[in-house]
Amino acid sequence: MSSYLWTKLGSRLKRVRTTGKKNLNWIFIPGGPGLGSEAIAPLTSLLKLPGTIWHLDLPGDGANPRGSFKNWKPALLEAVQTLENVILVGHSRGGMFALATPELQHLLKGLVLLDAAPDRTWKDRLDQIIHGVPLPKKTLGNMRKYEQAYYKNPSNRTLKKFVLSGTHNMFLKAHLKKGTRTLKNLPYNYKAFQWAEAHFDPTYKARWIPKIPTLILSGENDLATPLELFQKKEFMRKNIIMKEIKKAGHFPWIENPSDVIAAFNSFLTLIDT
Repeated sequence: MSSYLWTKLGSRLKRVRTTGKKNLNWIFIPGGPGLGSEAIAPLTSLLKLPGTIWHLDLPGDGANPRGSFKNWKPALLEAVQTLENVILVGHSRGGMFALATPELQHLLKGLVLLDAAPDRTWKDRLDQIIHGVPLPKKTLGNMRKYEQAYYKNPSNRTLKKFVLSGTHNMFLKAHLKKGTRTLKNLPYNYKAFQWAEAHFDPTYKARWIPKIPTLILSGENDLATPLELFQKKEFMRKNIIMKEIKKAGHFPWIENPSDVIAAFNSFLTLIDT
C-alpha cells in the first residue's frame, strides 16, 4: 500500500513501492508544473528499479493542497535531504527545476532528465515549430480557442482544456488516444503552471553541469525538448548517458516503453548500488 511523507515546507512524497534491499531512493518529479505526480505514474509502473520509488508533489502543485509553489526550490532541497541515496528523476520542467538548483549536485547519488532542456530557448523553438506545422483548421481552431480561454480566465478547468487541445504536439498519431487519456485524468493546478510561466521560464538556465551519474533522454519526435538541446560540449561527459527514444514524443514511456526501460537499465550500470 502506498504511503505519504510530508515535509515541513509542504512537499508530498508518495511511496510507490520498494524492490529488493538496495538503499536507493528514486524521487520522480512530474512536468508541468500543475499536472501532478500522477503524470509520472505510467512510467514508474513500468520500472523495476532497486530501492524505493517516490512521487514528489511540490507545495501547491498538482493535488497537493499545502504551501505555495513559489517555494519550490527550498522545498525540493528539503525533500531530497529527507531521504538517503537519492536519485532524482525530473520530467520536462521537473528536470529543469533540478538543473536550476546547483545545491543538488552535493546531495544526489544520480540524476535523470526526461525530455527536459538546459535553458529557456526550448519555448521559442517550440513556438516556431508549432506555427510552422500545417494543422487541420478544426485542430488549430481548438488550440487557439482554448489558449485564449485559459489566459482570459485562468482556472484548473481552462488549463486542462488548453493542455488537451495540444496533445497532437506531444504524442505521435498512433498513440494520441492513449496519451490523451493519460492527460485527461491528471489533477490540474493552474496556479503552479501560472507561477512557472511568469517567474521561472523567462530566466531559466542550467546552473550546474552534472558530475554525478546522469541519464538524459528524450523522444526523437519531441517538439519541445529534443535531445539535441543537450548535445553541447559541456554535457559531453563520461558520467552522462544520452539516449534518444525512437518513435516517441514528449512522454516517451507511453509510446516506446521498452526503450525507456532499457535506458534506465543502462543508467544503473553507472550507479554504485
